[in-house]
Amino acid sequence: MAFLYDTQSLFQRYLIKLFRNPTLLGTNLFTPLLFLLLFSQLLQKFSLFLPGVSGGYLAYLTPGVVVLNAMISAPLGGVSIANDLNSGFLSKMLLTQVVRPAILLGRLFTDMLVVVMQSIISLALAIALGVKISSGIPGVLLILLTVAFFELALSGIFLAIGLKTRKTETISAISGVIFFPIIFVSSSMFPVSFFPAWAQTISNYNPVSYAANVTRELVIGGLSASTVFYAYVLIGIIAIASFAATLYQFRKVIS
Repeated sequence: MAFLYDTQSLFQRYLIKLFRNPTLLGTNLFTPLLFLLLFSQLLQKFSLFLPGVSGGYLAYLTPGVVVLNAMISAPLGGVSIANDLNSGFLSKMLLTQVVRPAILLGRLFTDMLVVVMQSIISLALAIALGVKISSGIPGVLLILLTVAFFELALSGIFLAIGLKTRKTETISAISGVIFFPIIFVSSSMFPVSFFPAWAQTISNYNPVSYAANVTRELVIGGLSASTVFYAYVLIGIIAIASFAATLYQFRKVIS
């Protein structure tokens, strides 16, 4: 019972703290929406190369933008935990009887809620622009579940980095260096068939491609069990590895 209470209390604390900084939330949401609006207009002629995609390039791009929400929101957890370490808040909290795992879970649940809300806004804008979700409401729910799961795996990486470095600048630098290359060398923004051979190879092993493929098949139709299976297995492996690193660094901090 204490575990659930502590997790809920910390979840509320992180959420309130986040919503008191609307500029940060707005900036994180602005980038995916800019991609959706700008790319879909500038690259409309790509629809000519996507004859089998109902809705053209906008429909193809929408799932990639939804996945981009998870990638942009993931560093928030690492930044928050680094700030708590530097301000002394985490040290004070560790002096109380709070259940230790609740500290991490409260942060992770906050990140998941934020990315779900941002994804709903992105999907709503895409629908307003004319995209039709072929799988309907169940498909939208599975899209949100997939994005939340992907964000959860990525958040673990940045929680570990935040606990290790305690520097928000390092987290921002790492996210910028890693995310933009892997988002473009994936199937999220452009068909893999457009890439040179070396980029196709990278894309085939890129976890962003797996997450984008699931959401795309839910949007344009043709979802297969194998697509969901391989995507969730790969994301699950990343989640296990990132959580193991986070727990290792967290134990070092509390010891």
